[in-house]
Amino acid sequence: MMDAPYENSEINLQKRKVAMLGLFLVAIAPSISVLTGFVLKAGAFAVIVFIFTKIWMFGLPAFWHTRIEKQKRSFSPVEKGGWGMAFLLGTAMMFIVWLAYFVLGEQMLQPDALKAILDPVGLTVPWKFAAAIVFWVFINSVLEEYVFRWFITSKIEQFVKGKWRSSFLSSAVFTLHHSIALVIFLNPLGAIIASVGVFIGGTVFSWLYLEYRSIWIAWIAHAFADVAIFAIAWEIVIGF
Repeated sequence: MMDAPYENSEINLQKRKVAMLGLFLVAIAPSISVLTGFVLKAGAFAVIVFIFTKIWMFGLPAFWHTRIEKQKRSFSPVEKGGWGMAFLLGTAMMFIVWLAYFVLGEQMLQPDALKAILDPVGLTVPWKFAAAIVFWVFINSVLEEYVFRWFITSKIEQFVKGKWRSSFLSSAVFTLHHSIALVIFLNPLGAIIASVGVFIGGTVFSWLYLEYRSIWIAWIAHAFADVAIFAIAWEIVIGF
């Protein structure tokens, strides 16, 4: 008869294998979308891939959590506080982004490359760009917290002990697809600096989630950072 410790180790190993598969299937989706849209510039096909990957990133974690892992649904309620910390860190990141742009913006950015990518899809038109910003800040960033902070971080926690280690690894996954896009928009030095910034931001978001166990706390800080970035993009593309 199988003894309890061996049985438990087999169960834990199986859970880790399932977690690893779920982690891979979700983590690869945003990079595919970015490669199709920004690197291959696949036009209408890129839009289809973008929509499909968003549906995939939203649907698969929920399916995996409830059907594969047999866990209960949750809307990630804020039960441990953290609002003040989220606003503080978010505000700090906002001003750091603006300071970096003020100091290094002219050396880092490639405005023509940004406009060349946005113009074919109509995002150089003010109202369309404004609508896109609303989508990215209030919908896409929530989706990213749901995917990267809840699903991916919770899977990484099954392999790594400690909040900071889990935060670093989760942020590395988060940074990957951003770095692919940054290489298109920025010069090499700018892409490196911005990627480091994304990694630090992702680490902060992951830490907020692990500390307070709600994606909404992490989202507050994320939204502040996005507002800072899109304010810069608006100044470049549309102008104030």
